[in-house]
Amino acid sequence: MPDVVQKLRNILGERLKENEPLSPFTTFKIGGPAKYFCLVQNTDELMRIMPIIEKSGWPFFILGGGSNILVSDNGFDGLVMKFDFNRIKNRGETLECEAGVFLSKAVGEALSLGLSGLEWAAGIYGTVGGAIFGNAGAYSKSISEVISEVSVWRQNKIKILKNKDCGFSYRESVFSREGNKDIILSATLKLMKGNREKIKKEVKEILAERTKKFDNYSCAGSVFKNIVLNNEEMNNFRNKFPEFPEKFMAYKKVPAGWLIEECGLKGKKIGGAQISQNHANIIVNAGGATAEDVVMLISIIKQKVRQKFNIQLMEEIRYVGF
Repeated sequence: MPDVVQKLRNILGERLKENEPLSPFTTFKIGGPAKYFCLVQNTDELMRIMPIIEKSGWPFFILGGGSNILVSDNGFDGLVMKFDFNRIKNRGETLECEAGVFLSKAVGEALSLGLSGLEWAAGIYGTVGGAIFGNAGAYSKSISEVISEVSVWRQNKIKILKNKDCGFSYRESVFSREGNKDIILSATLKLMKGNREKIKKEVKEILAERTKKFDNYSCAGSVFKNIVLNNEEMNNFRNKFPEFPEKFMAYKKVPAGWLIEECGLKGKKIGGAQISQNHANIIVNAGGATAEDVVMLISIIKQKVRQKFNIQLMEEIRYVGF
């Protein structure tokens, strides 16, 4: 262990920190310390670090924007790396984004260039790398629709994956599946020329809608995945639960927020964790929430939804350090 630490310090210097609190780096503002933590400045630095980490067997975690995760109160017993490389290059109708680029920056760059295809991502607090990992999306669109190729670190080499190689599905990718060890380095986003004023108007409307949805509390975004059903399953569900709104039928998804709200759980609170009064698929840190508070609240939600609808909700957020 001391030998590994010294090798990393030779590369990272004072940027390798011990027992670094993770809560400030998450949108939930929850979580204990990382045993080791560092900001990685560029891909070359990452390529020098990874062989050391892989040989040591240390557990490691790549931290993006800090949304969609819940960090254990005990923290993470390994190395947490946060990418500080966030350059964007424009080539025609494409944006080449490093993994650490925040989605908000990519949306802003697309808007300034009059490129359409990322409007849905306005207001999402996360990085391009994190969005690809979990196939982030909103308003029936997702990052997978604009990905041309992804550059990854795999077995001590840089490999370029085409969209079809990324295994995208609803809120998942090949990178998020168990056993995958690829590290996303950058991606090429294929957009399309659009009307700048029209793009600006849509971005503004989406930002306004997000502001209404989210409380002035810390949260991790949507906690659960929506339930994807085919036409027959949707019809059967509505026949069984006629109170299910007609407007959701076309989406072929049962919103997790609707299921939770129908269970009368809006505003439910355990410790400092509370189900949002504005949107039932959001848990907020109403003040001093612990990861244990959130886990207990998640357990109650899943139990109530299962009892009422015979549906097993699946988390969209990732657990770190549990």
